[in-house]
Amino acid sequence: MIFSRRAGQSESPGSAGPGRRTRRLIKLVLSVVVFGALVSVSLRVAAPHLISSAVVRSAIESSMAQWAGHPVSIEDVAQLRFWPRPEVTLNGVSIRRAGDHPDEPFVEIQSLSAEFSLLSAVRGKPDFNDFRFEQPQIRIERDVDGRLDWSGDGLLNAAVREALATQTTAASDGDTKKTEIGSVEIVDGEITLIDARSGARIVADRINAKIDWPRLAAPLSGQATFNVQDRGLSLSLQTPTPLLLLGGAASQVDISASLPGMRGQLKGVIDLNRGRLEQADVDLSVSDVPQAASVLGLRVAGTERWQTASLKAQVTNAGDEWRFDNLEFKINGSPGDGILTLKKRTGAKPLLIGTVAVDLLKIDDFLQALSIDLGDRANVRLPSLTRWVDFDMRVSAATATAGNFQLTDLGASLTGGGDALKLVIGDTRFMGGALSARLSVSGHGVDQGVEIAVMMDRIDLGSLVSRLSPGSLSLKGTGSLTLDAKLAGPGWQRNVDAMSGRLDIRADNGEIGGLNAEGLRRMSTDRAYFQLSAAGTGEFDYRSLDMSVRFSEGSAEVEKARIVGERDTLVLSGIIPYSRQALALTGELSEVAPKAQTTAPLRFFIGGSWHDPVISPIPPLPAAGQ
Repeated sequence: MIFSRRAGQSESPGSAGPGRRTRRLIKLVLSVVVFGALVSVSLRVAAPHLISSAVVRSAIESSMAQWAGHPVSIEDVAQLRFWPRPEVTLNGVSIRRAGDHPDEPFVEIQSLSAEFSLLSAVRGKPDFNDFRFEQPQIRIERDVDGRLDWSGDGLLNAAVREALATQTTAASDGDTKKTEIGSVEIVDGEITLIDARSGARIVADRINAKIDWPRLAAPLSGQATFNVQDRGLSLSLQTPTPLLLLGGAASQVDISASLPGMRGQLKGVIDLNRGRLEQADVDLSVSDVPQAASVLGLRVAGTERWQTASLKAQVTNAGDEWRFDNLEFKINGSPGDGILTLKKRTGAKPLLIGTVAVDLLKIDDFLQALSIDLGDRANVRLPSLTRWVDFDMRVSAATATAGNFQLTDLGASLTGGGDALKLVIGDTRFMGGALSARLSVSGHGVDQGVEIAVMMDRIDLGSLVSRLSPGSLSLKGTGSLTLDAKLAGPGWQRNVDAMSGRLDIRADNGEIGGLNAEGLRRMSTDRAYFQLSAAGTGEFDYRSLDMSVRFSEGSAEVEKARIVGERDTLVLSGIIPYSRQALALTGELSEVAPKAQTTAPLRFFIGGSWHDPVISPIPPLPAAGQ
C-alpha cells in the first residue's frame, strides 16, 4: 500500500541542519556583541572607581618624560572623562632640560588633552594618543653647527638618531614602528627660534595647527596658521620622513605657504642643518607685489611698477652651484623662460649665468634693478641685484621698451657686477631700422660714471626727434645716428649738464620743418633781425644731411653741419646750450648751382630759444678796394 507525504514535510531529519546552524551563528554573534557592549559600558561605569586621576597623571607625566628625554611636571588634572571616549585634560605642563639651566622650561603648555586606551588604563599603564595643546610656548635654540636643542635622550630622540643613522623614516625596531601618536592639535601657541650662528631671534605666535602622524614610521601631514612680526602666514606640510626632518637631515617635503598677496609651494628635498635646498620644484605666485613686499619687508630696485609676478623652476644644489632648470616666470602678465645657474665663488659674490627669453622687457626697470638710473625717478636707494650677484647672462625679448620708445627682436648680453658692469644690445629693430648699443658702468652704478654708445641705422628721424623733444624744430628723413656719451650722476634728464660726448647724424631725402629758405632771403633784405616764424611756413627739403656735434657741461659745439637741398645748401656752426634749450649759431644759405646773376650767399646769426629762434642777417663783407 502506497502512502503519500504531506506537503512541507521534511524528507529526512538531516535536511534541517543548515538553517539551524545559521540561526545558532546569528545568536552567537549577537551574544558576543551584547557581551562586548555590556563590558564596554561596565568598564566606563566602573572606570571612575578603577582608574584614579593620580594614575593617569603619573602615567602621562612618565610617558612625556620618556618621549622628550627631559623632566616633565604637571600642576593638576583638570578633567578625566570616560564617555564617549576616555580623555584626560591636564593644566600647567612644563618640560625642563635635564642638563643645563634646569629651572628654565623650554616647553610650557597651559592645557594638554589626550585620549587613552581604557583597557591599558585599567592595567595601570594607559597609552595616550590624539593630543591637544592649548597655548604652548616652545623655545628652540639652533647652534653654530645647525643642530637643534629641543631633543634629549628620550624615545623620540632615539628614534631620530636611528633614523639619521639608517637614513630611513624610523628605526627598524618593530616596537618603535608600532608606536602610535595619532593627531596633534595646537591652539594659540608660540615658538621662539634663536640662531646662534646669525644671532637672529624669530618668534612665531598665534599658532593654530593640526598635525596627523599615526605612527613614528608613518608619513606626517599638517596645516598651520601663525604670525611672524604681526604678519599672518599659513603653512601646510607633508613629508614621508618626519624623523629625518626633525633631525635636521635632508628630507623629502611638500610645503605650501601663503601670506597676504603671495603664495608658494616647495616640493623636494631640504636640509635644515645646512639651511638649504637640495633639490626641489618651486612654484611662487605673487598676486599683489606691493602688499607682499610690505609684508616681507623686502623691496628691490626695478620692481616698483610690478603688480603681479610668478615663478616656477626646478632648483638643484649641485655642490658649487645652484641650477634653475625649466624656469618659467611672469611679470605683470608678461611671460618669460630660461635656464639659470648661480655659481658660488670663494671671496666674491655668486655669479649668475644663463639665458632668459621674455615677451616684454622694460629696459628702464631692468637698469634700475642693476642700480643704473638713467631716467627721472625719485633718487631712492633701494637694494639692487648687483648687491648680491654678478652676471654673465644672455637676454632676448620679443618687445622691449625704453621710456616711450619700443624695440623688437632684442638680443642683449649682461656681464660683470656692481663695480664694472657691461650691457650690450645687439642688432635690434627700432623705428623702421636697426639699433645696437653698449652701456658700461664703473664704480657702484651710475654714480661713478656710465659710458653709452648707441648706433642707429636707417631709422625714422622724424619719430625720434618728436619723441625726444616734442615741439622743437621738426626733422624728418631716414638716417643713421651714432652717439658716444658719458654720464656722471643719476638721471640724464635731471642731470643733463653732466653728459659729455659726441653725436653724428647722417640722413638723406628728408625735410626740416619751419625753415623757409625764400622767406629768409626776403626778410633779410630789409630787416636787422626777425623771428624764424616770421619768414613763413614751409619746409626745407634736403637730399643729404651731415652733422657732427661735441657736447659737455650742458652745451653742444657744432663741428660740422651741412644740409644739401634741391636748390640750396645750408651750413651751420656754433654753440647749442641745450640745457637751456637755446641756440647760438651762424648759418650760411647758398644756392647749390649758382648762376652769374645770383646774389651772394646769405649769412646770418641764429639765437634765442630753439622753439622760435631770432634771425639776424650778417651784412656781406665789402669787396677789396671798397
